[in-house]
Amino acid sequence: MAKRNLRVLKWLGTVPAIGVCTSCNRQFKVPLPDLKRVGDAQESLRIQFAEHRCISEEARPNPDPDERATEDRNGSE
Repeated sequence: MAKRNLRVLKWLGTVPAIGVCTSCNRQFKVPLPDLKRVGDAQESLRIQFAEHRCISEEARPNPDPDERATEDRNGSE
């Protein structure tokens, strides 16, 4: 597995608001109270990233495209 890193996806000025794990693509969002200070926002993202466990792409449920097409034709949601 490739080394995981935290990458910021969205900035509000100089404050990081949303981050993502480069290995498993899990997103981390900064709570509103922490968006007031850059340091609090950075710490929030860092803690969320450090505490998460990556799930490999193979372990994620992936619906069969044929089943999805059948559900779409039948009007199921």
